[in-house]
Amino acid sequence: MAASKFGHNTLWHADFLKIVMADFCVCTSLYMLMALAPVCTDLTGGGSRAGLFLSFILFMTGVCLSSPFCNYWLDTYRRKSVALWGVIGIICATAVFLFSAPLWSKCLARVVQGASYGVFQIALGSTLLLDLSDTRMRTEAAHVYYWFTRLALVFGPLAGIIIPVCYGIPLFAALAVGLQVFAGMLILAVKVPFRAPLEPALCTLDRFWLPRGVRLFIPLFVVVFGAGVILGLYQEAVFYLCLAIGFWLSLCVHYLFFGRYLQGEFAMGYAALMICVLLCLSGDVIGVRLWAMAVSLGVGLGVVTSRYLLSYIRICEHCERGTAHTSYLLAWEAGLLAGYSAACAIRSGGLHNYTYIILAWPVVAGLFHFFFVREWYAKNKRR
Repeated sequence: MAASKFGHNTLWHADFLKIVMADFCVCTSLYMLMALAPVCTDLTGGGSRAGLFLSFILFMTGVCLSSPFCNYWLDTYRRKSVALWGVIGIICATAVFLFSAPLWSKCLARVVQGASYGVFQIALGSTLLLDLSDTRMRTEAAHVYYWFTRLALVFGPLAGIIIPVCYGIPLFAALAVGLQVFAGMLILAVKVPFRAPLEPALCTLDRFWLPRGVRLFIPLFVVVFGAGVILGLYQEAVFYLCLAIGFWLSLCVHYLFFGRYLQGEFAMGYAALMICVLLCLSGDVIGVRLWAMAVSLGVGLGVVTSRYLLSYIRICEHCERGTAHTSYLLAWEAGLLAGYSAACAIRSGGLHNYTYIILAWPVVAGLFHFFFVREWYAKNKRR
């Protein structure tokens, strides 16, 4: 349904801002946990490496278990109610996950957290965002929405680094849960027009997985995986501040120089990622070198991931836009958590043992894109 029928003829209306800020709050709260993940995820008794890897598997298992049912829930029940139940599940799971609890309950909480997050994102970013945006502005709305998700990757880990050290774990836990509660309040305030319930299939890939987007999923996953490794290796406040500068520069580069030159922007983004890796492997990463590495990572990650979002949108049919959003988000979350988990093992085993792996990720992703994606995309894009 066109948003103009709801009275939303501009992008920056009140309901859009509530949706974007709700996503930002939830993502920030979950990314806050990344900095404390080696402490919070010692679920196996085998140390932080085993616990962090298990945490990643449990979270993504939850996402994949719940997401195929989301299309049924969203077409059978009120869309805002589905999003609210997702937030409630995240709040309950986060509380159990952060505080002292038996092993089995922590494992179950991580699965519930992933399942609830999948429901939340499909209901909010793949459904309500589109329903409440003017048809002509849906691509721009998607870019704004997912840029706030990228900014959460700055503020979440930054809070996770500073707050536990300066103010203690209790305040950290209260802030994480408080952000999620605030996100629920924002969703509750969104005005969603009534829509008659449909009769969809109980389990379907609609709103979850876009099969024709596999060629985009692979390089996107590899890029975000590599970024997750770098973010896990350098957990310093100044690093994340410089990452934010890199994100800002990537936006400036897009609007000032590239615009519609999609493939040229991809090339520049991959070049920035390669610079980041070379700086990472060039010796002790401190001072200006650390700052330059973080800025180049922000530029490369911001450019490449935003251009893959646009590519996903352009290869889908009109009715598949929500599915494209979720497929993009799945690559982002899976790659980020997998990379961060790998970084924990790298820190324990020594960086020199993984030199070639770290060096390879932007090269592999870039070669795959320019040999297997570029021409295919030109032939298959719908818009």
